[in-house]
Amino acid sequence: MRPLASILIPTHDRPATLRLAVQSALAQSISQLEVIIIGDGVTDALRQEAFALQSSDQRVVFLDFPKGEHHGESYRHDAILAARSDAIFYLCDDDLFLPDHVSDLLELLVDHNFVQSLNGFIRSSGELEIYPANLKDPLTIHWHLRTDLTSFYNSVSLTGTAHSKGFYLDLDQPWETTPEGRWPDHFQWCKFFSSPDLQAATSSRMTALQLPTTVDGREGWSALDRHAELAHWAAIVLCPGAQSLIDERVARASVNTTETAKRQMYGRKAVVARLIPAPLRALVRRVRRGSGSAKARPRSDSGAAQI
Repeated sequence: MRPLASILIPTHDRPATLRLAVQSALAQSISQLEVIIIGDGVTDALRQEAFALQSSDQRVVFLDFPKGEHHGESYRHDAILAARSDAIFYLCDDDLFLPDHVSDLLELLVDHNFVQSLNGFIRSSGELEIYPANLKDPLTIHWHLRTDLTSFYNSVSLTGTAHSKGFYLDLDQPWETTPEGRWPDHFQWCKFFSSPDLQAATSSRMTALQLPTTVDGREGWSALDRHAELAHWAAIVLCPGAQSLIDERVARASVNTTETAKRQMYGRKAVVARLIPAPLRALVRRVRRGSGSAKARPRSDSGAAQI
């Protein structure tokens, strides 16, 4: 049976967390999917883990490539060509999907060709932070494409992003080795964002959890410590009501995020408001008023889809 979604997981040397990431992908509410592990010169320990995952579930495919340039970005192109669905999802080998991630973004992909979960990350303290972004708004796309800033603006991570395979192939600008001084995901996303055929959207729910190695000194943690942290969140993800818990944290984190972003963007409150999907803006107002529980819905802002 042809899968409805193809989840790409690039990896090199994190066998301790890879299994948890793959398990979260396989535990989606939509089971008709495939998981493609993209090995970039993997270690022996990771290769053993990847083959074990492939043997345990026929939906898992392991592509074992030799070490490529930089992070082996060009292998992602090979994986997209090998994918059997038209919906391409991305997941880092130390992040997690909540169970409705694929179903949420597949819903958005009906009318769009490039979508993301509400984006943010979890600090080592357990606090959640939001990246303000609303891909339906041309302003968000404009900020990503700007080259006059002291550093590039990026609110679209690898984990939590999905696009149609057809749009990617029509674009004819494949994943490639990232130039020095650029971030791989941002470099590729700008190719999408420059297309006149872009139809983009951001979900109002966070359905992917990121625990970046580059934040809070995690790069100095042992493999056991990284596994323990991800295992803690993996257990939460599998609990009933996990999405409601994350929705509540997102709404409360967004109160602080909008204030921080407002200062960073020259104090322009109206600009920051546009970078938050409308359903989430409503939640932020409710939390500020102390109205209690907040629940988000998966859909993006209503209105014109084309950018």
